[in-house]
Amino acid sequence: MNRSRRGLRFPVLMRTCGGIRPRAMAVLGAVLLAALVACGGRGDAGQEAGRLTLAAPRDLAAGPEDPYFTHRTLRVWEPLVTLDDRMRPAPALATGWEHSDGGRRWTFTLRGGVRFSDGTPLTAEAVVVNIERFRRIAPRPSAFFSLDAGMEAAYGKLTGVRAEGGKVVFILAEPVADLPARLADFYSMIQAPSAFKADGDFAGKPVGTGPYTLVSWSKDRQVELAANPGYWGGKPAFDKIVVKTIPDANARVAALRAGEVAGLIDKGALLPGQVAAVAADGRFRITRSPSVLTHYLTFNASRKPFADPRLREAVDLAIDRESIADKLLAGTATPGSPFLSPIFGALSDPGVRTAHDPARARELVGAAGRPAEPVSILISSSETGQFPYADIAEVLRAGLEEVGLPARVNVVEATKAVMEAGDYDIFLSAYSVPNGDPDYLFRRFLRSDAAWNHDRNLGYRSDVFDRLIDRAAATGAVAERRELYHEVQRLLAADRPMIPLAYQDNPVAMSTSVTGLAQNPLYLVDLAKLAPSR
Repeated sequence: MNRSRRGLRFPVLMRTCGGIRPRAMAVLGAVLLAALVACGGRGDAGQEAGRLTLAAPRDLAAGPEDPYFTHRTLRVWEPLVTLDDRMRPAPALATGWEHSDGGRRWTFTLRGGVRFSDGTPLTAEAVVVNIERFRRIAPRPSAFFSLDAGMEAAYGKLTGVRAEGGKVVFILAEPVADLPARLADFYSMIQAPSAFKADGDFAGKPVGTGPYTLVSWSKDRQVELAANPGYWGGKPAFDKIVVKTIPDANARVAALRAGEVAGLIDKGALLPGQVAAVAADGRFRITRSPSVLTHYLTFNASRKPFADPRLREAVDLAIDRESIADKLLAGTATPGSPFLSPIFGALSDPGVRTAHDPARARELVGAAGRPAEPVSILISSSETGQFPYADIAEVLRAGLEEVGLPARVNVVEATKAVMEAGDYDIFLSAYSVPNGDPDYLFRRFLRSDAAWNHDRNLGYRSDVFDRLIDRAAATGAVAERRELYHEVQRLLAADRPMIPLAYQDNPVAMSTSVTGLAQNPLYLVDLAKLAPSR
């Protein structure tokens, strides 16, 4: 992925639709129709005095049962560490950090003059309460960033966390070279101790240090935020922001056209086929930047037919990634090859190349034997509003049948239950790394003892893989870590428990009456930077 494209704002040219399936054309046609109908909508879209209304494909507030309550995008809470545009750890509530004892002791210095929205000060003791809470409630699933890998994935072998002289000290049994990166964003969410009950659940609304506070939340409908007058970074431009939940992609664009919302944010805000049409409307600005989102195919290798590595290889070779990225994803993605996308910089292995070779795929199917039953391609109905998965799945199905693997597409709402029941063969989904650290992805999904690996029936067991990621987590030498992760990716390219299909950009849209739209590689839009155009 060309890093020069990051953060670039540009008019998106209409691409040829040659080869796109009829369903994709129908979706695009519906969007264009909505555009024509809505021409002449309100000029100040979704924007009133001091109030801004946006839309997202999913709930950005998950409620008190979620370990974070709200997504980071809403800026209700802030972390100790965040990431910059090059995926490097950057100061947030911690202004600096240092390590000693070979990476077993990490000390974080806190930003001064910060108060939670309940008026209490940010202290090292308050940070310790938050970290201890995570340790107490994990494993726990989340709509945003699961704690289901356990705390070792977050902090390593943490033996203690304590406040010392106004600073926060993490004590580890074994070195963790990349602790600030691991902590970035969700693993170091900090809220006032008053936000939590003794059992770690939320006592009421979240109480963070961010530029906005949560006013109200209605599941599957909307979130209302109010500016935090005591924010250490200064009061944001909008007094109130409402983020509506609109799962249907066409309905989101129609709301934008009609002036009901001023912008579309979050992952999958625009279907790739919608980007050109919205960009052509002078009332809106598209911001499109490379993201950590990657579309993967996950195999159920705990049973036939994909317990046979020859058939996993056959699927890999049968996929025309170029066509999917250029046509179905309308150029908003690049073909996948290394397990880590190029946005991970030197950690992505450019030497991993994936071929499109249907002839070799047919040979492998012939050698392994044609499955007695069609293989199932599982997709989530909720993700079809974010990505053209119905069309991609059909293209995959056709490609598999071409090489002798009969297939069918299974669209369901509760994919987790289907996968845990083992009732699938291939699962298509997009994954990201919300803290930007590859260890999270490898350790949570593919390590031999990973709950996700077991629960979803991946059947991947590799002592070599386990040792490599453990070594990479412990080494502070940049070159050694890079080589270890390259070795990991070469191993995964051979074993194929999951294969990357495409690396997805994330287009978002905003009315030109609003300035300040920026999106980082984790597809976070900073609401505090949005302001009315002058």
